[in-house]
Amino acid sequence: MGVRVRIRLRSGDREVCSSALVNTGYEGVRPEVHVPLALARRLGLSLEDVRGEKYAVVGGEVTAFKLGRLSVSLDMEAARGSVLADAVCVPGEHEVIINDALAEELGIEIIAPRRGLWRVRGDERARESAEPMFWTE
Repeated sequence: MGVRVRIRLRSGDREVCSSALVNTGYEGVRPEVHVPLALARRLGLSLEDVRGEKYAVVGGEVTAFKLGRLSVSLDMEAARGSVLADAVCVPGEHEVIINDALAEELGIEIIAPRRGLWRVRGDERARESAEPMFWTE
């Protein structure tokens, strides 16, 4: 199943709520969020003159395009504020994915990954995963 959380993504005056897959194997030094092309357009992110960067993934490499920075927060009553995250896009991937650094900054603690259980750091309440959302054209 995996762990998915509800988040708010903000770019300028545009804000969108979505589920996001918490991927601890998506490692990074800085908070990063994968934003599908359809969602990037809805957020008004510029797709012109973006630069690509090679990312190592299981079984090879992909090119991820740097789209700028977004404000990201949990979409829940216990949210602790927003985190600035680098937005990237891998064409063909249609789900929002957050990396390990962003998950940590948001205070996400995974309890049972197969069952999709998680909690907010400092809160003992176990939460169930959100339903997946796929952003297609």
